[in-house]
Amino acid sequence: MSEQGKGLSLVWYLGILVTVFLWGMSFLWSDSVLDQGTPVFTFIFTRMIIAATALLLFSLLTGKFQRIRKGDLKWFAAMTAFEPFLYFLGETFGLKITGSPTLCSVIIATIPVFSLIVGWIVFREKLSTLNRAGIFVAVAGVILFILIGGNLHTDYLYGILILFLAVIGSTGYTAICKKLANKGYNAFSIVTWQFILAIGYFLIPFLIFDAATWTPAYLAWPVLEPIIMLAVLCSGVAFVIYAACVDRIGMTRTTVFLPLVAIVSAVAALILGQDNLHPLQMAGILIAMAGVVMAQYTSQKRKQA
Repeated sequence: MSEQGKGLSLVWYLGILVTVFLWGMSFLWSDSVLDQGTPVFTFIFTRMIIAATALLLFSLLTGKFQRIRKGDLKWFAAMTAFEPFLYFLGETFGLKITGSPTLCSVIIATIPVFSLIVGWIVFREKLSTLNRAGIFVAVAGVILFILIGGNLHTDYLYGILILFLAVIGSTGYTAICKKLANKGYNAFSIVTWQFILAIGYFLIPFLIFDAATWTPAYLAWPVLEPIIMLAVLCSGVAFVIYAACVDRIGMTRTTVFLPLVAIVSAVAALILGQDNLHPLQMAGILIAMAGVVMAQYTSQKRKQA
């Protein structure tokens, strides 16, 4: 590889690290919004509006925006039902109930593992011995993290269960997203439409549960700042960088960095005092993330096949 090629590769690897950092911080920013007493549906609805606006402007300005073709609206609607709708319900309510951005990030980071389990059970997809060992290691790491935390009261366990709604949402989203990509829709259009449609999905629960008690205080800068960070940086900038990295250095090389999201979140939460972690919990995180990498590993022979 030429020196110029190496330099460009380094840029993309730095790009994915920026994405990992932003997604790791997202759990802390969400926790900050919830800690200020912002109702869940007010928080998510505001985030959807800002994210949809930012993504639509970006897609239009770059000429990447595609209209939904006749017959595909049902697929976009189904995709949006899984994510952002079901995903953000699980992530946000799970975070609100457990109060632990680190736990939330760890469970979300294991989504690829649970996707493999579903593919193995439902679609009979083949898994190597290393993949199966990785699933076991990842689940063991998560269990260690939860048990060492010592917060095994009913609400905490309920919060963990709610977090798995996000896992289900992400798994369903991935399957439909692949279908739409195969139909010729680019990644920018897919994500822009999912946030536009999500405004409609979250409008109804917002009107039912939060509209009557809404006040301008929910647009105060201390509340709005982390929501803008989430909408613009995590849903907008980070996604654009991630999509570009997948295109430039490949899906396999890009996704191997994603387990670092949980580690970034854990370290940041510890430094900022938003989570107190036992050393064995940190060990559990490292074990779980190692399992995620093992579970996703595909040998060169299988890639060629």
